[in-house]
Amino acid sequence: MPPKSKRISRDTWLQTGLMLLKTEGPTALTVDRLCKEVDRSKGSFYFHFGSIDPYKETLLLYWEVQHTQMVEDYVASQPDPQAQRIAVPIIAAELDDGVERSIRVWAHTEPPARQLIARVDARRIGFVAQLIAKTDGLELTKARELATIEYAAFLGFQHLMSGSTAEQRQSMFQRVLRLISPNNSKDT
Repeated sequence: MPPKSKRISRDTWLQTGLMLLKTEGPTALTVDRLCKEVDRSKGSFYFHFGSIDPYKETLLLYWEVQHTQMVEDYVASQPDPQAQRIAVPIIAAELDDGVERSIRVWAHTEPPARQLIARVDARRIGFVAQLIAKTDGLELTKARELATIEYAAFLGFQHLMSGSTAEQRQSMFQRVLRLISPNNSKDT
């Protein structure tokens, strides 16, 4: 067995938490379980997080950065609004749908998770609404309606297409975009 390095990073603890959340659910997020998974002592965990509640709060924020902020940053890095609009379903399909589903399950029992989900949902819908308004020239209210439909489809695909490939999810997301496009609708 190779010797242990002296310390592991906070990111390793957080990535491990997301993996446990995905594979075993929110009840796996205990100090004992996390320490066992990363093969470290409780002292190492407490050094980084102090206790389990700050860890869980940090884990939720880490998920928001990894699954929302990084998506927004990637989309914003595209050269123009049309390319940004096209990038949304591509990058969204790359998200780990198991982690996304597990965070939502966790939100049923943990108020901090529920509050974060509400904030992230509003943030994601608002982000897509801004893109729709820019690319399709719609007023923000109408763009928000379309963004909500698009986001609802995204959430539904995470459940209905569990285990699908990113390419399969991209194809479905793009189909939804074509269906809700103002160019295809008489009610915009």
